Amino acid sequence: MHVYLQSTEYTTAASSLMMVLNHFNPKFLLSRENEFRIWQESANLPVRASSIYGLAVFAKRKGLNPRIVLEEKEFDFPDYRFKKYPKQDIDHAKFMSKLHHKRAVDLGILIIKREFDFEFVKRTARQNPIMLRVNAGVLRDSKATSNYIIVFKNGKEGLTIMDPIKGRSIVDMKLLEKAFETLWKKKKRDHRMIVFE
Repeated sequence: MHVYLQSTEYTTAASSLMMVLNHFNPKFLLSRENEFRIWQESANLPVRASSIYGLAVFAKRKGLNPRIVLEEKEFDFPDYRFKKYPKQDIDHAKFMSKLHHKRAVDLGILIIKREFDFEFVKRTARQNPIMLRVNAGVLRDSKATSNYIIVFKNGKEGLTIMDPIKGRSIVDMKLLEKAFETLWKKKKRDHRMIVFE
């Protein structure tokens, strides 16, 4: 899988998905144009972050067979005030999320609502590349932030991560587990992933 470093602070998820799409189809170029196209088609406006449903819809339309695993189906942004969004913007984003969800259902994308732990993450990533929401600040040695990264198998037991901020790295399992576990503790965000086949 080739690295792409995001060009805006809002396109972490879009850039992560672009790396996956390029991995499965090298004709889908790692470019700013494609980064913005994914962002445009998946954004939960007006908050600018991508919807997991919108990302899966984009992947499906590009020929992949994504499945979504998440702990909560509804959009939630508990610390929105720190980003200076008014409550009305969050209500609009919730409605936008429902539109993305409907498109995913209409396309037959499997959506599984269940709690899952880090062992489930490791097992899944060893079988298929996944796009996982974590507290990426742990991996970047920076403040807590909720972002999607790519996790996939490397050799017999190892896992590699692709982070659109830091690039490729062989992951330290304890560090990745901490990034997974502190997503709720630090950011109050549920665990979510897209599994790609």
